[in-house]
Amino acid sequence: MMTRKLWRRALLAAAVVVVAVVSVLLKVTPPPKPDRYSVYDGDTLEVVHGDCLLAHLHLPCRPQRLRLYGVDAFERTQTCHDAEGKVWDCGSVATARLRQLVETPGFHCEVDEEFVDRHAREFAACISEGKDVGAILVSEGLAFAYGRRTRYVEIESEAKAAHRGAWAGNFVRPQYFRAGARG
Repeated sequence: MMTRKLWRRALLAAAVVVVAVVSVLLKVTPPPKPDRYSVYDGDTLEVVHGDCLLAHLHLPCRPQRLRLYGVDAFERTQTCHDAEGKVWDCGSVATARLRQLVETPGFHCEVDEEFVDRHAREFAACISEGKDVGAILVSEGLAFAYGRRTRYVEIESEAKAAHRGAWAGNFVRPQYFRAGARG
């Protein structure tokens, strides 16, 4: 049977080993990487945070799914009609535009972790080259103001008046497209 003195020595030795291992890991682990963003569709993206603890142990980190706050973009497979009635892939265009904005240097999102939608996405306001990504998509007619008291209503009105993007032709709003409406 171990005495208290032996237990203390064993615990002290274990603590020294743990501190040594942690010190070595911190010295050989590279500094945190920048956040990595990927696009799912015109208003949804994923981020893998560069400071994820698992990355320090060279393990994959789970991505965080984000939804652009106050914006509803066309679904990836959604189509619209232009002014001449020709079909165009407005969903693919909206997704590609968000991808283009994400790829700009300095792109980042401010996540509001208190608000999560029914698909477990956290809401985020994202910035590309110093500009609000939601405002860019809405002003180009590739997304719509969504939700109560959204700051994008006026921007949407301007895009509509200027016939930008989908406003140049006919379309079904994404929320109705998801419910089964087709145009």
